Amino acid sequence: MKNSVKLPHVHYGQEEAAELERASIRVQHIYDKTQDLLDRYMPDSMWTAMTGMSRNPKVPKLWEGDLESGIFQKWVKSPKGWKCIGCERYRHPSVISETPTQAEGESSFETGDGDSLTFHDKGLPDRLLQMVIWSQFEEIRLFQPFLGDEPFFTEEEMEVISDYFVPTYLSPVPLKERGKDFKTIQTRIPLYQERISAPSLVMQSEGASVSGNWMTGVDLSSKGFSGLRPYLKIPKGGRTYMKALIV
Repeated sequence: MKNSVKLPHVHYGQEEAAELERASIRVQHIYDKTQDLLDRYMPDSMWTAMTGMSRNPKVPKLWEGDLESGIFQKWVKSPKGWKCIGCERYRHPSVISETPTQAEGESSFETGDGDSLTFHDKGLPDRLLQMVIWSQFEEIRLFQPFLGDEPFFTEEEMEVISDYFVPTYLSPVPLKERGKDFKTIQTRIPLYQERISAPSLVMQSEGASVSGNWMTGVDLSSKGFSGLRPYLKIPKGGRTYMKALIV
């Protein structure tokens, strides 16, 4: 049965809003740390093979970004708690070029306030980055007793990955072996991610109803956590943004 909201508002309890604030910062640190590793050591040829794009300049970490750009993390409330399925970098209209064509790897969405954000892949696309993080996580968990040096992720970072990241692989075999339902993500290289079903939701607004899956966007800027931006993920990739009310 689908949940229904009469207005484009989604309520969050104070505790879950606080958890998302804490978790989003820790998750972004792991994204940035892994991206930095790839920037340093991944050959340009491998980068192009995986992304289909030419290599971009070094991606700024969250705390190095400008105030007009931000990070948009995508979260799902699953039966096992909150899970982050990826992140995107965006620019506000004030810093978007007036040229009507979009750059390679960019897409735009309306925010619901008459505003528009342009999302762009300045680094490794989010699902590929998620796959690299999960691969490192499982390798450390399996071989940590035999590793002579300090592992890439600390014990605290391993806990964050275990709690909030979604298993993502280059092959469906690990998910099939564990009896996990999964989805195929069509990137330059096909990826296989454990399916975390987002709750269905029907939004009633101005006499019309909109159906989709409830997702929670978390905004981050160079100042840190910037707020929650829930949205309906509409079939065929559209988004309808809503307001977050903390109760």
